[in-house]
Amino acid sequence: MNKNNQLKKLKALLIILFLCVSSNAFSLETLKKISIHDGDTIRAFLKGKEVKIRLAEIDTPELKQDFGVESKKCLEKFLYGKDKKISFKFREKDKYGRLVGWLYSGNLDVNFEMVKTGCAWAYERYAETQKLFFAQSFAQRNRLGLWKNEKAIPPWVWRQEN
Repeated sequence: MNKNNQLKKLKALLIILFLCVSSNAFSLETLKKISIHDGDTIRAFLKGKEVKIRLAEIDTPELKQDFGVESKKCLEKFLYGKDKKISFKFREKDKYGRLVGWLYSGNLDVNFEMVKTGCAWAYERYAETQKLFFAQSFAQRNRLGLWKNEKAIPPWVWRQEN
């Protein structure tokens, strides 16, 4: 492939990424008083009402599983801190009554960052966003987070066995 075609493809990719990011800027709701249950579940106040939120398209190790506590700490790093504005974009309600969606710390897509830093898996069963699988490949190649363990067990497999 020649350099001109590569530049055109890169430009198209950047436009697509920009559109994805800008489309996520709509219908965001600010969260207050956040408490973290584990790497992919939080409680927070949304419009004055306490809700339980499950991060969409990702899955993290259970707290009793290898890397479970570390995954929770990763989420804390993204959500806690001075002057962090945490927002939520709703996708659906799950069978347990939790709100499912995406968390943003400012403009940072927390769900994506959890996968990119090796703190979560792209949840094969539910992930619709291809960028999560690219992020997971990046984390695997660079042996980040849970990928330091070559025998890391996906949480959906671990739950069936335990």
